[in-house]
Amino acid sequence: MARIGLMLYTLREDCARDFEGTLRAVASLGYEGVELFDLHGHDATVVRRWLDDLGLVACGRHAGLDVVETELAELAAECAVLGFDRLVLGWIEAPTSTDEAKQMAERLTIVARRAAELGLRFGFHNHDGEVRPLEGGGSFLDELLARDELFHALDLGWAWYAGVDPTSLLDRARGRCPLVHVKDFASRDGREFRPVGEGEIDYERIIPAAIEAGVEWLLVEQDETDGPALEAVERSLAAVRAAA
Repeated sequence: MARIGLMLYTLREDCARDFEGTLRAVASLGYEGVELFDLHGHDATVVRRWLDDLGLVACGRHAGLDVVETELAELAAECAVLGFDRLVLGWIEAPTSTDEAKQMAERLTIVARRAAELGLRFGFHNHDGEVRPLEGGGSFLDELLARDELFHALDLGWAWYAGVDPTSLLDRARGRCPLVHVKDFASRDGREFRPVGEGEIDYERIIPAAIEAGVEWLLVEQDETDGPALEAVERSLAAVRAAA
């Protein structure tokens, strides 16, 4: 059974103000784990102690392209302290042509091989641009799916926003997609984020497909919220639980 976690980027302002207190609030809502993107100036050993005391699992960490290419050893050491081995590239400037896609995929393959030497599994997290068609056909995600070195941390919401059925991507990434982001949109027009279950995405259909495809963590994320972010993630948690 997949576990339910929270991508802490949703609570980035709360985390910057009071990281320990925010983790405590996340645990009190009933989330089983978190995905990290920043330690907000705290030592990894301190963050690990907070997580353990609260019964939260850190299932992975996002990092940027420059960092994974230049500070991989440091990231590996940090991940080891925090108790996980999954490092995810959180964002790139989406390639627009097949040549650019192949070049970027090769860069990521090199990082994945170096990461493996350091005991890490390296994955890619998509936005909408990486699933949209390239000049010359296909998508950047198609290019990555044709390679075996990376795992996939599919963002189901961004895939839907780009006009792609998330279940088709889950099927293609079967066995290679341990983490997914679960986010909702008001529509495909504009970028109005909503708590899960309050937008247009049919998660009652998609979440069971994710579980069937072998996803281990359903990670709630809402890039922007109207009102307190903690209230939004509480509503999202209820919706994901109901669908799972």
